[in-house]
Amino acid sequence: MRSSRNRKILFTSSAGLAQRVVQLLSTLITLPLVLHSLGVAGFGIWAAASSLAWLSTLLDFGLGSALLTLIPQSLGRGDTSLSRDYITAALYGGTTMALLLIIAGLLALAIHAPATGAAPFIIAAGAIALNIPLGIGSAIWLGLQKGYIGNVWQIVQIGLTTALLLIAAAAHAGVTLMTAATYAGLLISNTAALAHALLGHPAARPYRRLRAAALRTVLAQGSQMFAITVAAFCAYAFDNILALAWLGPIASAQMAISLRVCTTATGMLGTITTPFWPGFADAVAAQDHHWLKQTLRNGTLGTAALAITGSGCLIVAGAPLLRWWLQQDFHFTPALLWMMAAWIILTSLPQMPGLLLNAVSQLRPQIIILAIAAALSFGLKYLAAPKFGVIGILAVPPLMAALIINPAYFWLASRWLTRHTQTHSATKATL
Repeated sequence: MRSSRNRKILFTSSAGLAQRVVQLLSTLITLPLVLHSLGVAGFGIWAAASSLAWLSTLLDFGLGSALLTLIPQSLGRGDTSLSRDYITAALYGGTTMALLLIIAGLLALAIHAPATGAAPFIIAAGAIALNIPLGIGSAIWLGLQKGYIGNVWQIVQIGLTTALLLIAAAAHAGVTLMTAATYAGLLISNTAALAHALLGHPAARPYRRLRAAALRTVLAQGSQMFAITVAAFCAYAFDNILALAWLGPIASAQMAISLRVCTTATGMLGTITTPFWPGFADAVAAQDHHWLKQTLRNGTLGTAALAITGSGCLIVAGAPLLRWWLQQDFHFTPALLWMMAAWIILTSLPQMPGLLLNAVSQLRPQIIILAIAAALSFGLKYLAAPKFGVIGILAVPPLMAALIINPAYFWLASRWLTRHTQTHSATKATL
């Protein structure tokens, strides 16, 4: 059981890392190509419309995330029927949300004529709505502890999108067609990934009939996961706007680049660690407490080692590499690079305990912790910006992680493990 679980996690993490590398290579190829094809103004519109794709993962209101806990828990208990009930509920819920968004969008278009140049954003909005149920396919594969299959389909998506953009650029297509090409790759690959899961795995096939109890469970779990995502996102999502309002456009550009580097690094680490979430849920169902403790410890040490290594490279070579990439100097001082390194390291440390807390449905404490940290962050950034500039704003998330989030997450995970182990030991003793 342990070797199988570890092997699945290794395969999924490796495939996720490969997917990130392919994505980076695609970005290096397509961005200059699209910029040359559309010009600066057209490129800006395309980039803005294309960057909205992440909203589909947020607008499912946590339905996909709920499956990462519920599927392995039910399968770990040998209840395939319950797993199928949860998948049915998630797909019904995602489809309903997509239909509501599409209807609302059509009504808005009927009432207000779209502005000139709105076509790329209309295409983006429609694709985002359609992708809500389709994107659940990746969550199903992760819940089945076969996330490497989902990652393979994401690699297919990257290749397909790159090919479509190359064809569009060769045909001198405009912004609208370029946007359509970008979202076409996303929708086609996610449709294939979902169909593959539903047709190829018996435990993933939904029922025609929706069970109210399963829907309530998925919605309850999903709504809390949505709250966690929003609270975590608020810790840094508005930093570009705050820097623009308080420090001006140059500082905002510097902040945007800094956050892009930081979130790329933490996103890479997140891709590697996310497969542990269904692994934790499976181990809880199997009462494998030794594996839980060992994996939490080793996973945290491994995450810290990777974050420190990457941050060290950023400090040593970050400034010249950023000048080469951007073809201009945004004055990334050693102090700013050190702060970016602290951002990466400290905000990555709670990933493993957070995944364990997700797997055991300890969600409400996370919402409270992250909401408190986000609320305090706004006030601290307001105080730090005038005196320390971009570094002051950038310093607040790692400060909140060090003082509030990390200690609370590790304490919650440790307390749950201790209590659950004691309860299991007492139950075995009575038997």
